[in-house]
Amino acid sequence: MCFIFRFKIWRLFENRIKVPVCLWSSPGIDNDMWKLCRATCRCLSQSKCLRFYTTHCGFGTGCPDTSSSDEGVPDSKVVELSVGSVRGRRQCGLYGDAFYSFEGIPFAKPPLGELRFVASRPADAWRNQELDARQEKPVPLQVDRQTGKVIGSEDCLYLNVYTKHFDETRPPLPVMVYIYGGGFRTGGALRSKYGPDYLMTKEVVYVVFNYRLCSLGFLSLPSRESNVPGNAGLHDQLMALKWVNQHIRNFNGDPQNITLFGESAGAASVHFMMCLPEAKCLFHKAIMMSGSMLSPWVETPDRQNLFCRLAIAAGYQGPQEEASMLEFLRSVAAEKLLGHEFFTARERCFGFLYPFVPGAATTEDGLIRSSYPQLMKEAWSGQIPLLLGGTSFEGLVFYPFCKLDNGYMLDLLKHEPEMVLPHELYHSMSNEERLKASDELVKHHYGPRGITKNNVTQILDLFSYKLFWHGMHRVVLSRLSQAQAPTYLYRFDFDSPKWNLMRNNLCGDDIKRGVCHADDLGYVFRKKYQKKLPLDSAEYLTIQRMVSILTTFARTGDPNCPETGPDQWAPVTAKYPFKVLNIGQNVECVTQIEKDGLEVWNRIYNSRKVAE
Repeated sequence: MCFIFRFKIWRLFENRIKVPVCLWSSPGIDNDMWKLCRATCRCLSQSKCLRFYTTHCGFGTGCPDTSSSDEGVPDSKVVELSVGSVRGRRQCGLYGDAFYSFEGIPFAKPPLGELRFVASRPADAWRNQELDARQEKPVPLQVDRQTGKVIGSEDCLYLNVYTKHFDETRPPLPVMVYIYGGGFRTGGALRSKYGPDYLMTKEVVYVVFNYRLCSLGFLSLPSRESNVPGNAGLHDQLMALKWVNQHIRNFNGDPQNITLFGESAGAASVHFMMCLPEAKCLFHKAIMMSGSMLSPWVETPDRQNLFCRLAIAAGYQGPQEEASMLEFLRSVAAEKLLGHEFFTARERCFGFLYPFVPGAATTEDGLIRSSYPQLMKEAWSGQIPLLLGGTSFEGLVFYPFCKLDNGYMLDLLKHEPEMVLPHELYHSMSNEERLKASDELVKHHYGPRGITKNNVTQILDLFSYKLFWHGMHRVVLSRLSQAQAPTYLYRFDFDSPKWNLMRNNLCGDDIKRGVCHADDLGYVFRKKYQKKLPLDSAEYLTIQRMVSILTTFARTGDPNCPETGPDQWAPVTAKYPFKVLNIGQNVECVTQIEKDGLEVWNRIYNSRKVAE
């Protein structure tokens, strides 16, 4: 069967498709073809085999040699915008797919001087000169997690656009705008983390942009006179979305078909955009991966006093006056405003990770003017489809915190198990209520022995719910009661020994199994140093599944595609709120494995009648 089908592919290419000779003569091409046929005959239809081969080997795309000179050659492309022209380049992805890249385009003024801490403003035009958009800009200023050194630039409000083609004889392409995660503390529009190669196997436009982080993006001051109500980073996101709506047509994108997607803090940002009236109609579909505004790390205690603590930590020695402190904070070197650890181990037990995150405005003219549950009730986005999900062991991301100071945080939880409760419940319950509710949670996650340091995976399982899954479940329940458009739920459960990059990075040899928070990103974006996978590998197939699911949803609002398998993936309903597509070695529609645990968490919330 494989030999016959392989022969048919060859005849089809020979008779109907002009294939560059250099591709046929490339080392390993024929071997890759044989591997693909052999693999797909086991698990895919013949039509899929042909589609995978023609798309992902780049046949018919005519990828140019991007090493050629810039002037007058196909790898250079100029796009005219109302603010000026930008010069990009034509490139080939990892699997031979051609696309165009435009990197380092300003969408807002540099947030320097008096613009530090405040809402972003549109970038100045450059009409009398051509902008070279062939190299990405630095990430926002931040402390690098690996080295502990400050990297990036305060002048950071730039975006990258990647588009499949400029064929105006065909309909414009669906647009996918990505918001990166990193706890609102790290991240950036980097190809080394969020490379376009996999998404550019499909006919889409992909946009990724920088937004301000840490105190530079989320510092707030309490008085109206200071004009620093907070959430400058969210204002950056709004400004980028407005830019996309205004200019994406020039990159062959459809401004009437924009999908906003993000992971972790990026997913929480998507959630904010879904609820803020300022973002209404700026996008038409949403994807939230492993996060929501209801996650505890999107809150911070004692928010109103953080500006004072920051000023003192940065070296301020003047009077305890808001105006004087703001003047100092605006003039001090930006590097001194980063990396301050204001949270103790006790606060981390409640899920507070970093102090500078989005929050309710300190003045009445701020961006967020209601509680998060109230924002969800009033959300404008009930009319747009949502794709929502997470990984099967989100809590592994908390492992480094559990190791700090010889597991001191675990000692705290063992001594006061009530701290397993969400912060708002802990402070609203009586002592008796706390004991009863925390006992139910501990018994579910630990069993009758209670919390011990012997099996850290059990506390990490609890944090999977506390930091991620229960917040996402509350989003599902809110959508079921408020939204008219469908909500699709997925669970990423593909466990690879080498390709689950976040688990390998955070847990090392201590924990070698489990799908960690952000492990799914390696199957959506090409990471630095990633090489070609064998076309018959499970990892390559998982890339195809994830990319097809996301891009199909972006195109149609329905994620069902050949890669989701024969079962119809239905939206969640009031009767079946745990109906999920499980993406593992196989893909199947099942009842979510976390169902029992989520119902325990629901009972605790419902006992306090917490508004959804």
